[in-house]
Amino acid sequence: MTDKVKASRKEILLKGEKFSYLFLEGNTAETPIIFFHATGLNASTYLNLLNRIFEHFDKKRSIYAFDLRGHGLSLAEADYKKLNSWKQYSKEAILFLNSLEHKNFDLMGHSMGGIVASEIASKLKAKVTNLIMLEPVLYYSPKDVTKLKLKKLLQFGDYSASDKSSSAKKRRNNFDSLDQAIDHFTGRAMFASWPTASIRDYLEGGLIQKEGSLFLSCDPIWEAKTFETVTFDTYKFLKRLTCPVLIIRGDKETSTFTEEAKKALLSKDHITIEEFKGSHFLPIENIDLISTRVFNFLNKD
Repeated sequence: MTDKVKASRKEILLKGEKFSYLFLEGNTAETPIIFFHATGLNASTYLNLLNRIFEHFDKKRSIYAFDLRGHGLSLAEADYKKLNSWKQYSKEAILFLNSLEHKNFDLMGHSMGGIVASEIASKLKAKVTNLIMLEPVLYYSPKDVTKLKLKKLLQFGDYSASDKSSSAKKRRNNFDSLDQAIDHFTGRAMFASWPTASIRDYLEGGLIQKEGSLFLSCDPIWEAKTFETVTFDTYKFLKRLTCPVLIIRGDKETSTFTEEAKKALLSKDHITIEEFKGSHFLPIENIDLISTRVFNFLNKD
């Protein structure tokens, strides 16, 4: 099993608020990989994947995995009433990137993290050399964008997002111990396909202690609001890019990257789309596959 102690936990102040990230230190002369997690998860959830990628590159490429606001061990205020768009995540991630002493980055993200990475890439085009989107949230076609934006503006909601929001609100959020939390989530709902080690990593990086109990650092209400504020600008972000883009999707019905999205992007010369057996949580279910594909894409001959 990959040794997880290689990753160190660090904190940074962004506009006076405390954020947290994981860091695997490589050669500072090499282009680093910056990773962004999915809604409700955190950087620690992907420790095994990130360590495997780190080892593929013989530990020469540094990897940063940022805990977005309201997630993981970032302690910035997370008032769901103030969250209106995923653009907030992107803006803070850009502040984080600008604090690092690197001229260029390779960006990678899972689910929401992939969308956040695409917006960053569209705004920092001169600095981003590659973009990898793992199961990005693109469950609509370009022709649906105007309709979905109008529904969101009028607060009618969107069925797909609202369904996930309802599930998030029901998530248990109070535990006596880490072991109790692991037992609760193992084999349940979206965690059914996860290795126990990844569930432990998710909880070790996503539980905080308050009043003698353990609570999810990503409050279910915050997670639900994140689902409800999904961005519909991703096609616009991708259209602006010239850097190589790799999109990886699972073949199961839980995939958030639909056939409609695939068809809309297949004609783009800079975008490669690959499909493998797995669910929306393919980066957690099949670490060997994803780490190898990431390495091959970034280590082009």
